Amino acid sequence: MDNRLIARLVAAGRVLFGALCIGIPRIVLGPVAREASGPMVWMIRAFGIRDVVLGGGALVALNSDEGAPQWVMAGAIADSSDIAAAVAFRDELGTRSLVATLALAVPAAALGWKSALSLRSLSRS
Repeated sequence: MDNRLIARLVAAGRVLFGALCIGIPRIVLGPVAREASGPMVWMIRAFGIRDVVLGGGALVALNSDEGAPQWVMAGAIADSSDIAAAVAFRDELGTRSLVATLALAVPAAALGWKSALSLRSLSRS
């Protein structure tokens, strides 16, 4: 699969997930939603805004070839940071949320880095 297509799919997934976090945060929170306080719901929405911005920026850049590697890399950095935070604070997160976070963030980070590095080397040639 072409790295540009991979980057587009990751970016589109990021926009979709971000929109879900903004629009239906309690559903995204799943089983912990019953206990979710107002600040927790606000945080999931803020997280969603981050993903919409990163994914949307990557999609625009991938369609114009201007800054595509940087936008894709920014998403990979965000996903890698999510992995690090989830592992570092796994006791606070709980097993179910840790697994869910890693199931989304690990493939997104790996594919993001693969695509970003490939796009960066192509833009230098």
